[in-house]
Amino acid sequence: MLLGIEDATRAEEPLLCSVLALADTATPGLYRDLAARLGRQVPAGTGEADEHWQAEVFRLQGHFRHR
Repeated sequence: MLLGIEDATRAEEPLLCSVLALADTATPGLYRDLAARLGRQVPAGTGEADEHWQAEVFRLQGHFRHR
């Protein structure tokens, strides 16, 4: 289901799944898996991938704040 929603997200936009459950420690892994399935580049290292995910969360929040 999430892949169908994210399929409409343009490549330059942050993925909506990045904010599904910010307090859930499994979220970064879910984000990495979905991003990879959608052909998005995510750093291979866990720490870097988590930082990338957090940056996407902030980008997505900023995206909606400016609308």
